[in-house]
Amino acid sequence: MTLSLFSCKKDNWTDWKLQNEMWLEANAKKEGVVTTPSGLQYKILYQGNVNDNKPDDASTIICSYTGTLINGYEFDKSNGPAQLSVSGVVDGFAEGIKKIHVHGDIEMYIPYELGYGDSIQGVEGSLSGRVIPPYSTLIFNVHLNSAMH
Repeated sequence: MTLSLFSCKKDNWTDWKLQNEMWLEANAKKEGVVTTPSGLQYKILYQGNVNDNKPDDASTIICSYTGTLINGYEFDKSNGPAQLSVSGVVDGFAEGIKKIHVHGDIEMYIPYELGYGDSIQGVEGSLSGRVIPPYSTLIFNVHLNSAMH
């Protein structure tokens, strides 16, 4: 399925969009999954130390993460801790990472409207060389090592 999925043209993504919408609808019913008003879904695996800070929009974070699609396709993975600016990531990631304290773990389920939208990402010239189809739900497992304000 993965190979045929990535060979489609943008105009032919209706089925993929529907699959992602149905997946999110089912995921929202799972125990521990929280849905925010924006549509972000997340599950806190470990809150972290409540005495440590949480990131904000101005933070630079160091985290380890894996990004997959609903079909299990891994489109990104940090090779060890990565330094990211909260203001420089997709909206859903920025919203979700602010839910945990330093040393916390979270799984985020980011609908396409809060991710890469309806355009194809990761085509020629990308660092990872991986393709993210339009309308993709992004699933990130993240461990927050630190947050600097």
